[in-house]
Amino acid sequence: MSARLTSKRDSGGLAPGGQVSAVIDIGSNSVRLVVFDGPPRAPLPKFNEKATCGLGQGIAETGALKAESIEAAITTLKRFSKLLALMGVERVRVVATAAVREASNGDEFVRRVRRECHFDVQVLSGREEARYAAYGVMAGTPHADGIVGDLGGGSLELVNVSRARLGRSATLPLGALRLYSSGLKGAALEDEIDRRFATLPWLAGGKGRPIYVVGGAWRAIARIHMAQEDYPLRVIHNYRLPQAEAIEVCRLLARQSTESLAGLSAIPSKRLMTLQVAATLMGRLLAVTGASGVDFMSYGLREGLLYGELNPAERRRDPLIDACRDMAAREGRFREHGNELRRWLMPLFPDADKSLQRLILAAALLGDIAWRVNSDYRAGQAFRRIIRAPFGGIDHRGRAIIALAVYARYRNSLDGDSAASGRALLSSEDRRTALVIGLGLGLAHKISGGTLGVLDKVSLSLDKNAVALEVMPDFQPLLGDHVERRLAQLAQALDREAQLRLPA
Repeated sequence: MSARLTSKRDSGGLAPGGQVSAVIDIGSNSVRLVVFDGPPRAPLPKFNEKATCGLGQGIAETGALKAESIEAAITTLKRFSKLLALMGVERVRVVATAAVREASNGDEFVRRVRRECHFDVQVLSGREEARYAAYGVMAGTPHADGIVGDLGGGSLELVNVSRARLGRSATLPLGALRLYSSGLKGAALEDEIDRRFATLPWLAGGKGRPIYVVGGAWRAIARIHMAQEDYPLRVIHNYRLPQAEAIEVCRLLARQSTESLAGLSAIPSKRLMTLQVAATLMGRLLAVTGASGVDFMSYGLREGLLYGELNPAERRRDPLIDACRDMAAREGRFREHGNELRRWLMPLFPDADKSLQRLILAAALLGDIAWRVNSDYRAGQAFRRIIRAPFGGIDHRGRAIIALAVYARYRNSLDGDSAASGRALLSSEDRRTALVIGLGLGLAHKISGGTLGVLDKVSLSLDKNAVALEVMPDFQPLLGDHVERRLAQLAQALDREAQLRLPA
């Protein structure tokens, strides 16, 4: 196989239909490779590696990429080229952002990358960078409605998003590395940020809506807050801070010395020097927009590049459900039958809205993923697999409901230390919902053996006094003590009696 790898410019775009594809992001601070697999609407990061090359360092002073930064980037890209050849990945998109875009020797760097690394580099304009960052947020949060902020090393992209559409956008020279290199601090730094924000009156339209923040410097703030609050789930995507709390944490971090910040274990050392700048930027953006709070995103430019390749019908697909179907197909025992399971469970939830129906379907799809694990560990393994999975289209509450439901499907309860983090995220009502979903799934799998078609001959019904299981004559041999025990547990969770109906 040739070591030369195709890019969008000469391959017709990224792979449709779930083929393996890769994105290389040549940023102002780091160069990163991500190899994606899985369904187009829910691509799964299969390989993720970055190197800090510092291409943006010194551009403000000299206007050019430093020789040592160029060499570091070329060395990294040669490694990525070889890795992709060994992996057999032929669909590759390579993009560069602010540093290469602005540098006087950026074109020369691009030519060298093509010559030595065999990559065609697309240098994104500021508008394109903003669009793809917003696409990334929309990929991971389909109903996003607010201001997207993508903080890179060289620039800050801002986009107004609503109803899966992009509004006004801008690129500002307020990258974390650029501002750090400027030497501005305190009031002088705030004044420079405010001066730039003042050129964008449309930011006031963010009042009462969230800011969706993208970028490693801002994600570091989320990690610090999680550690300080002892938050039970260390998943950045859709971690939320209300306005007052976000402003306070930004204020505290902006005022800390580098030495003080170094004492916080949650901060990666490479983020120390730009953390104060990142906190100041976030605080000023909250003040200028009047936003309701901050939603931290793990989806960004790279996921946005993939999303940009999708047609309108593909974009409308549900990323959570597509991801769950993919996981079920890879890890389940038998033919996936999530829709059948959801229909069978719905009598237990007569008032379920679309949001709950969606969570029930997700749990139904994932209800058999731990079958390979020793039976003593299935519940905990399933819980950890789900609650930590890189799913898009779901918040932490929904993630916990699904994970606990599948946990209960295996354990018949929500008890146990391994599920403590999920319980801590939910109200008592949500915990009960997860338990009922899980017990219902356990009953369904016990009756059907996890196979398709059986549940059409077995039905559940619910009234104010009882949960009834009705089984058609030809399928009554499937019954036994194990099924009756599961039915009794389900009825108890619903504060009702269990009834078994056996028509002749």
